[in-house]
Amino acid sequence: MTRLCLYKPSNGFTVVEIARPGAQLPSSIGPVDPFFATRSQQPVTLEDARIAIDGIDKELLRLLNERAHFVNVIGQIKQREGLDIYAPEREEKLLRKLVELNAAQEGKLPEKSIRAIYREIMSAALAIEHPLRIAYLGAPGTRTHQVALNKFGHGVVYVSHVQPSTMFESVASLEADYALVPMEHAHDGTVYHTTDSLADTDLQVCAQVNVEAGTGKLARHFILGRRASPATGDDSTLLLLDVPDRVGALQDVLAPFVAHQINVRSLENRPAPATTPPKARFVLEVAGHATEPAIQAVISSLSEGGITAKILGSYPASAWVESLG
Repeated sequence: MTRLCLYKPSNGFTVVEIARPGAQLPSSIGPVDPFFATRSQQPVTLEDARIAIDGIDKELLRLLNERAHFVNVIGQIKQREGLDIYAPEREEKLLRKLVELNAAQEGKLPEKSIRAIYREIMSAALAIEHPLRIAYLGAPGTRTHQVALNKFGHGVVYVSHVQPSTMFESVASLEADYALVPMEHAHDGTVYHTTDSLADTDLQVCAQVNVEAGTGKLARHFILGRRASPATGDDSTLLLLDVPDRVGALQDVLAPFVAHQINVRSLENRPAPATTPPKARFVLEVAGHATEPAIQAVISSLSEGGITAKILGSYPASAWVESLG
């Protein structure tokens, strides 16, 4: 049966540990309170458990405020060096690390809970560093708004937009820090006004959000910012290609990716602006980051073949699927 052990180190904070019978207790914890040492030999009661939780909550609050202090320090450094406050590549690395750590500790919290808890912790941290403004398409309470809340938490400011054009402009003009846009509907597929709007803006896709839409189907949203996201080692890149409209055009597009062993994850054909001679337009999602030598070599090869390539963004290729339920 599990036993309760409460310790009182010299720093004044109560440290609580649930120890199995016969477990070796860490010497670094400090002296054992005689009363609790005696109580630890008895089965845990409701009062014991509540005392333990109170001690844990006290320590958690101290640690959260200590974490907030260093978040504020980081925010000052970022502002001084002109760096973005929100770092999607850092966020995903941290979440993956925490999930792995939780598994290694045989924690009882599922991945969904770990991500939800730390999303709010990071959201509060973002509010300390800089009150982020997130633009999204639709009215408050809509699905896109809910996706934004799930991604950024409740510590940021949300601004709704009716038109994609005003949403894009709000980020470009610094009125908003990021925009969350629908990319793929669960039933209707690609949201073409998003890909078409990306063709006419300098904003970059810096993160993605996959959302469970029921019946095993997924929807996807992109987060747009003014700068590209740094590489994480597991990324995707979105490219827009304007290709001379001729027989074999698609083969001309794909050949360099095959030659450099880059996986093309998806390909969409979109109407190209009227030009003379005419062109075809493709939007591709490929494995890797735009800064990687292989992708740079592909872009150079495409250019030599008369194909114009625009990088729409690189972002972490997260396998995690959000749930709005």
